[in-house]
Amino acid sequence: MRLDINEGEEGGSTHLRSSWPGRRTREGRVQKHAPTDSWGVRVSTASKKSLEKVAEEFSKEVTAELEEGRAQALESLEGAGRETSEAVAKIIEAGNKQAESLTRQITGSAELRSRNLQLRAIEDAVGEVFETAMAKVAKASPAEYEKAITHLLTEGVEFIGPEARVGCNAKDKKVVSAVMKKLNHDSSKLTLDDEAVSTIGGVVLTSPDGTVKFDNTFEARLERLRPMLRREVAGLFAGGEA
Repeated sequence: MRLDINEGEEGGSTHLRSSWPGRRTREGRVQKHAPTDSWGVRVSTASKKSLEKVAEEFSKEVTAELEEGRAQALESLEGAGRETSEAVAKIIEAGNKQAESLTRQITGSAELRSRNLQLRAIEDAVGEVFETAMAKVAKASPAEYEKAITHLLTEGVEFIGPEARVGCNAKDKKVVSAVMKKLNHDSSKLTLDDEAVSTIGGVVLTSPDGTVKFDNTFEARLERLRPMLRREVAGLFAGGEA
């Protein structure tokens, strides 16, 4: 507490004034003073308003910084969420692509296996046709066999020409010679080779100079028919699937 001592103008009277607001002096008057802070410093009204304004601005700045920090935090969280979502989407997309690739591989493998089985079945069917044809030739009567040899020789002459050497297996030489005589009577000049041909049946014709050869044995003839037989058998399989 501070005491102010003032001398009066008349008679030099002395007045004691207390620094505490609202205290009475010796004369009983209440002295009013400007408010002070906790340390006894006088604070004017203007200063108080300035302090309040500074405090308010500081509070606004702090609040703004907090809001900015909150916005940055939310933005970071949203960014992390987007990155996570994108990463998950990429993983899912990669998984889907891998699944599609595996599906195509499995489907392609199954289709290839089915195709291979079908081709094997076609070849087996063609082989059965060959075996049936060979069995039929073996069981043919002499007249039927001679007719078949005549047809094979005629095709050979049409391909090589009227002059040609003819080869056959040892078993067929007799019937081939008989057919050659008939064809030679019709202006053909066919000669029978002494060397036997390794074949089930049929004939092989060669030009006189040996440059052209026409294999018209049963085996060669069936081999030439194999592509057509494959198509026909494949058509039968396709018709059965439909």
